[in-house]
Amino acid sequence: MATVVGSADWRSWVALGALAGLAFAQPLACDRGAGDSGGASAQVAALLAQVGPGVVVPALDRAQATLPPLRTAIEGWQAAIGTDGEAAARAAAQDAWRDSFLAWQQVELMQIGPAGSSLTVVGGQDLRDEIYSWPTVNACRVDQETVEAEWDAADFFSANLVNVYGHDALEHLLFAGDDNACPGEVEINSDGSWDTLGADGVAANRAAYALAVVDQLSADTDALESAWASGWSDVLADGADPYDGQQAALNAVFDGLFYLDTHTKDRKLAQPLGLDDCAETTCPDDVEALLSDASLDAIVENLDAFRTLFTGGDGAGFDDLLVDAGHGDLSDRILGQVDTALAAADAIDVPLSQAVADPDAAVYADVVALHDAISAIDDDLKGDLATVLALVVPAEAAGDAD
Repeated sequence: MATVVGSADWRSWVALGALAGLAFAQPLACDRGAGDSGGASAQVAALLAQVGPGVVVPALDRAQATLPPLRTAIEGWQAAIGTDGEAAARAAAQDAWRDSFLAWQQVELMQIGPAGSSLTVVGGQDLRDEIYSWPTVNACRVDQETVEAEWDAADFFSANLVNVYGHDALEHLLFAGDDNACPGEVEINSDGSWDTLGADGVAANRAAYALAVVDQLSADTDALESAWASGWSDVLADGADPYDGQQAALNAVFDGLFYLDTHTKDRKLAQPLGLDDCAETTCPDDVEALLSDASLDAIVENLDAFRTLFTGGDGAGFDDLLVDAGHGDLSDRILGQVDTALAAADAIDVPLSQAVADPDAAVYADVVALHDAISAIDDDLKGDLATVLALVVPAEAAGDAD
């Protein structure tokens, strides 16, 4: 469990100091008086102009580029089913999925605008869930669809919930064993239809299903990229509707950074560790990408994506705003904490599900160290960074105390 440092009095002084800072902070993108040639508002404009073409779209390009090789690899597996080369062909398809999944984990952190939830993100169009819906997953439903074999129907993707397609469904199709994930009373078991398919029939259906999912992934990724390339980049840069000016747009980008807090730290680490929302001592079955053991690599991609969004890649970022505001030390501290977290992830040399299984094991402490390293980043986001740049912490992260 994360160590709590300090006393209640100490925390009270920090809170008072933060409130005092907020009382005097001014939005960086506010209108300037006559004769002001730019100042902070120009820097905010540069940051916002960089996010779409310099950060999000390149990450989407990378994700989209992994899909044709993935399709080719799945076709290779499909052709090899029932032959001596099946195991090797399936392993190649699994490797191609890992490449694609990890490329997506960069975009996963950038849930700004159309990628985000329509319920919580300004301009959100729920496009992320179409591509990757974890932790909303249902392996049994994927197995039921494998038997029903209706993925070629014109309305298959529009008529079904997101938990039967996307990267999470693909992981199950490519990595699951011969048995299905459904209870015995579910029809594919009670009527014998799963057993009737046989091992080769299940594999053949999974491969065909996987090809349909990859094609839909390509279409959905293209739709998200098109949304950014054809308009959303400019909307964000201008702080135009639905944003209420550039300061609101800046806050939307700031909100995107909190994926590291609410998802990477809380859902991907704290829950499996048993630190939060876990009814057992630990919850290793709640690890992301459980079948493929890609969970630690996904966290590394999230951290790399955080750095890119924070720095603006090769352009203007929050680091530049902090330097200009006289707080370059805070920028250096946050980026140093990212390096610390990456080093902590690198120190874990077994799959995450294994690492969190035993609280008495040394490797469990290594995962706690990773969790705590990310917590340190989050503390600065919610504290000094929000205060210095007059930003509002999203509600889902504001009450997090671990």
